[in-house]
Amino acid sequence: MSSWRESLTSIPGTVAQFINENASNYLSASVTPTTSSNSSTGTASGADGSEENPSLGRDHKSLPIPLSLVKEQWRLIFTSDANIQDLQAAIAHCRDLVLLSEECSEERRWLVRHLVDLRYSLKELEEATDAEDVVLMNAIKSVVGHHFVPHYPHPNRLKAAAKRNYCDHCSRIIWSVVQASYICSDCNYIVHQKCIDSVKRVCAHVLVSERKQPISEICPEIGLSEQNYKCAECETSMNFKNTWIEPRLCDYNGLYYCPSCHWGDTFSVPARIIHNWDFTSRRISRASLQEIQLFLNKPLIRLEEENPKLFVFVEKLCAVKKLRQNLVHMRHYLAACKQAMDQKLVDHQMGNRRHLLQSNEFYSLSDLFQVESGALAEFLQSVFKAFNEHIRSCPMCLAKAYICEICSNNEVIFPFDDGCIKCDQCNSIYHRVCLTRKNMICPKCRRIQERRIQLERILSVDDDEDDEERQ
Repeated sequence: MSSWRESLTSIPGTVAQFINENASNYLSASVTPTTSSNSSTGTASGADGSEENPSLGRDHKSLPIPLSLVKEQWRLIFTSDANIQDLQAAIAHCRDLVLLSEECSEERRWLVRHLVDLRYSLKELEEATDAEDVVLMNAIKSVVGHHFVPHYPHPNRLKAAAKRNYCDHCSRIIWSVVQASYICSDCNYIVHQKCIDSVKRVCAHVLVSERKQPISEICPEIGLSEQNYKCAECETSMNFKNTWIEPRLCDYNGLYYCPSCHWGDTFSVPARIIHNWDFTSRRISRASLQEIQLFLNKPLIRLEEENPKLFVFVEKLCAVKKLRQNLVHMRHYLAACKQAMDQKLVDHQMGNRRHLLQSNEFYSLSDLFQVESGALAEFLQSVFKAFNEHIRSCPMCLAKAYICEICSNNEVIFPFDDGCIKCDQCNSIYHRVCLTRKNMICPKCRRIQERRIQLERILSVDDDEDDEERQ
């Protein structure tokens, strides 16, 4: 116990003080942290790869908040007999540590990540209804945000042989026939079973949920000297002291990596697409590739806010923007139409891309790729055609159409018609030619203005009569 308390000197003050004051509570829990350990010898590896003090022994392994977590190892695998009460106790302790840590600090960020991981494990245990679910849940290994599950080769041996998998940690090939491997269910990070406890890369899904949108700055390089000549991920030294290791620049986040963390993968960089409409593939690290792939179908980019001039110079974007504006107008008709709701017209046409008609502001990376190829304009045109046919044939939708008051034509018009324009003040619809001819004023706005003037006159007359009666 004394050796464990002595090891707290490297931990931030608030957390160390809290663990010291509640040591008896921690040592009574039954949650086991994951470390790079050998079960036969009882030794464990610390964050720097050296062996921790063996005198920690059984007490060190029973901590609900492992010492390696506070040292920013953040890895935890529960024993098979861990129950809901154990997880709830661990969540309570971790929540206390979060409240004691400094706001917006690196320490709090890691603790919050760990708290999310604990709650994820608790939810999985609560949803496990039979023995098979419990076995499957116990097979899930939680390491630095990853949720590793066993990875099995393709049942077809020819396809399995054609597709070679490489370990994302050691970059060696995974021989599926003789080597066990695990894959992250969130970011597809794949590793050998022997490499799981050495994983340092935080799950890309965790980074995406924290960052909330792709990096918008083009290659924000800080220089190798700012990284202390170490790899940004595994901290491998890249200097001439022992052997020369080639530093490789990631064009996405501007950091340098070693060849084990940067395999030379190429992909289009979101920042270059947003600012320069440049879809050229550039070299990025493995972590950045996984992060971009998770951002691929998320509509998070406010393209017109980030770079409004793109819509001036890129004709494809102008066409897509016009189609999306028309679909936004159509959505109001379909949302109030019972027949369209019963037919699930919007669901059948849009699928999982309903953000395209919710507004015309947000784009995903996949949308931008399809804008460049022309596929998105074709898709939106087909959706527009289907919606237009329904609205013009449905009696309920036709009842909400407009008639141009200026030309008194009996033809019904809609906001999404090409030759029509909407008044910015009263939202009435007119023929574009009619409203723009001789600087016409909107008839509805004129009526509203006249009624307002009449009302003001009536009120002023009433006030004058009241004043006369008082006198």
